[in-house]
Amino acid sequence: MDDTQLLLQNDRDNGHLLMLDKQKRLNLVNLKSAEKMFFGQKLKCDKGTRFFHSLMSQRHRRNHIPAILRSDSLPTTSIEEVSREFVTYYKELLGTPKPTLPPSVAVVHCGPCINIDSHGFLLARIIVDDIKQALFNMGDDKAPSPNRYTPTFLKKAWNIVGGEFCSAIQDFFASGEILKQINHSTIPCSKISKYKLGSRLQTHFLL
Repeated sequence: MDDTQLLLQNDRDNGHLLMLDKQKRLNLVNLKSAEKMFFGQKLKCDKGTRFFHSLMSQRHRRNHIPAILRSDSLPTTSIEEVSREFVTYYKELLGTPKPTLPPSVAVVHCGPCINIDSHGFLLARIIVDDIKQALFNMGDDKAPSPNRYTPTFLKKAWNIVGGEFCSAIQDFFASGEILKQINHSTIPCSKISKYKLGSRLQTHFLL
């Protein structure tokens, strides 16, 4: 799967690679499900004591990054510098502005334009049913927020939070403004391969 993802980075429109990546992701999900069931049975057997703590220790060792190659090509084992490299990398990847040219009205009018009925449909007020449908079509584990709540929470608690949630969305479409905190999300970093000292961050981590 690692090799397939790396190839997709350079050829995102390759149909064969996309199908291969989809199949490997499905296999990974099945294996993770089987692993979860196995660990669940183990926890029932020993009441989650020694096995649980050994499992957590193993996960901590597997996710720990002892060293990394800095942007100046020098290796570092400092926890602070490793953390700083990750923050800097993703700030440059996601938060670097690039100059763009304003759209040309003349060019826009030269292309196909929507009709009056479609124009009115796009400008119509967003209703509760539209918001609920969009939310419930999201995957249960998509884009967790900093407080770790995923769409599953909103789905399960819709009768409680649905009204306020819809009001916030409708207010955004009416005013064009939204709190930055609402749009925050957690970006998971997955290890591509076992860490090797002297390798760059982008060699082992993808969004």
